[in-house]
Amino acid sequence: MPSARTEVKVYLSEDERLALDTQAAAQLITRGQLIRDRALGRVAPPPATPHTYQAAVNKAARTVSGVPRPQLEAIVASVINTLAAPDAA
Repeated sequence: MPSARTEVKVYLSEDERLALDTQAAAQLITRGQLIRDRALGRVAPPPATPHTYQAAVNKAARTVSGVPRPQLEAIVASVINTLAAPDAA
């Protein structure tokens, strides 16, 4: 059973609060969970989008030559999935 939580007040500007709300929504978590994760050093990588995936594949294709694109796509997908896993470390 998790231990009881203690309230901690944090003063934010409206812009800071909106930024945290946006970041939390992108990760599908609450603002409180985002703040807890950051305060405890548990910072998740941003979620991968089709755009970031394609950018990573394109960068890999420019970096290495002679590797077929389908193999690069599989490698990039594997790396992204590994980084996104909760126990990736």
